Amino acid sequence: MCCLGIKKGNEGDLLMEITYVGQNGFIITDNKIKICFDLYLSNCVLEKTGRGKRNYESPYDVQAVADVDYYFISHNHLDHLDIDTISKLAVCATDIIYICPAPYQKVLEELGIQKKNIMPAKAYETYKIFDDLQFTAIPEKHEEYLLINGEHCNLGYVIAWGKYNIYFAGDVIADKKLAEDLKAKGPYNIMFVPINGHDWKRYDEDLMGNMTYREAVDLCCYVGTDYIVPMHYDLFENNTENPAFFVDYLYRKYFGQKFKMFMPEESMIVN
Repeated sequence: MCCLGIKKGNEGDLLMEITYVGQNGFIITDNKIKICFDLYLSNCVLEKTGRGKRNYESPYDVQAVADVDYYFISHNHLDHLDIDTISKLAVCATDIIYICPAPYQKVLEELGIQKKNIMPAKAYETYKIFDDLQFTAIPEKHEEYLLINGEHCNLGYVIAWGKYNIYFAGDVIADKKLAEDLKAKGPYNIMFVPINGHDWKRYDEDLMGNMTYREAVDLCCYVGTDYIVPMHYDLFENNTENPAFFVDYLYRKYFGQKFKMFMPEESMIVN
């Protein structure tokens, strides 16, 4: 386990532990609450679609995450809204609160989550969920901005947690709108961003794209952040990116900008 120094707080401030689960999945905890983002623990993508073979097995099973307090979901794709994992948690962990784009509340209910355990999030709304923890939902373009009944279907989350300000992206392509939305809520301590990119061939194969490593780095450095955490580049054999390109571009264009790359199951203490 490594220790990442971001900025000094007051004596007695709580430490934050960040653990990488794979793809877009992270677990973050202090000594009071535990939250997670876009967990993908199953193999339902391959089982449901016939493609999307995992490059590595999930380091955790459902029981290992049953103590999560808040479960964030960015959008309704199987590797972000894992129907197998959530339906099992609905049985064994009935206290979890799920935060998802408002149009997908019914999806969670159909998986067995009780309505009282769902927080349907709407773009630009801010929600306080604990004493020193609140989040703002940021609309994101996953190839395009998708709305159902006027509500955004793809959301990222800006998390204000004590002294920390964190951006957690879903699947998203960077554009000026996103950059200005994030800049208005920044600067950040950590920005979690996908880097696997987008192109016509994957789009033609119904693989919706994300920002490229260059777009991700440019976005983060424009907005302002202590650390960049690249993600969504290592799990599926048909939709990866070489993270060395991310490092090379960052080093050459933004020398001195800090970053952290995780291996599955790796944890980091933020102080």
